Amino acid sequence: MDRNDAIGREVSNEALLMLEVEKVFEKTYLDISYANESKHQKMDIIIPNEGEGPFPVVVNIHGGAWFFGDKRNVHTRSSIQLAFKGYAVATINYRLSGDAKWPAQIYDCKAAVRFLRANSAKYNIKTDKIGVIGNSSGGHLAGVMATTNGRSEYEDLSMGNSEYSSDVQAVAAWYGIFDFINIENHKKQLVKVGETYKGEDDGVLDRLMGCSMKGNEDKYADASPIYQMNANMPPMLIQQGTSDKVVPYLQAIDFFNKYIKFCGDENVHIDILEGAIHGDDAFRTNENMYKVLKFMDKYIMGVQGRSYGEIPEIPLAK
Repeated sequence: MDRNDAIGREVSNEALLMLEVEKVFEKTYLDISYANESKHQKMDIIIPNEGEGPFPVVVNIHGGAWFFGDKRNVHTRSSIQLAFKGYAVATINYRLSGDAKWPAQIYDCKAAVRFLRANSAKYNIKTDKIGVIGNSSGGHLAGVMATTNGRSEYEDLSMGNSEYSSDVQAVAAWYGIFDFINIENHKKQLVKVGETYKGEDDGVLDRLMGCSMKGNEDKYADASPIYQMNANMPPMLIQQGTSDKVVPYLQAIDFFNKYIKFCGDENVHIDILEGAIHGDDAFRTNENMYKVLKFMDKYIMGVQGRSYGEIPEIPLAK
């Protein structure tokens, strides 16, 4: 299988491989329901082995083209590894496009954040500042989280804990779509001289939105983070690869440039990884995870300059 096909590396048998977090971390809360409208509305909370807490928390939103994936599969390993460095990690499932159409997915993400704030004492976590990390379709949802703090139309308070905020205070997005409207235009712009652009509609966005883009451009724009940007966005770390044929890196560059127009360049960071494809292992190296940790340390933990050392692996379930 071509690892860089229309859906990307995550469409492989690897996506079915699950992590044994309970074998590594002494305290885990698995398959907690954060809402009651779907069996998919569950999260795992992984608590660091060292320290007494309460622990700062980062929410992980998994990828999978909005129609597959799991909060504990191998592609969430990098986020869960933050628990080795002092963060509680809440990794969430959300309703997939085969179960519910947009905006159910962002409703779920925000309901999960409200649940964490409502139950912070129970799980020994700090929720004054909450970080988010997402990859691929999870990167898109992380981007929506970053651009819709305080936007009531992007959450369904009837799902519970309505008295708590769903705002987040730092967001890291890996190879996420930020602009549904222009993704094909961006792909065309990156066609090399002498090559012919071959547009391939894999139906992923139609499946998520429940309709085609033609005639529904406003709905597609409403689901695109780049059209929701404002002056109150939290700090962001944006990472993307130049050889990604699933999500062209121009999406990240356009989003970054527009962020600066609204909020300046002090609290936004972009890394364009030369030659990296969608889901590339380059994102998961220790060196890159140090960048993620430094970002979360600054904006969520409130510390700077600590050393990290090696980041242990998490074994796969047998």
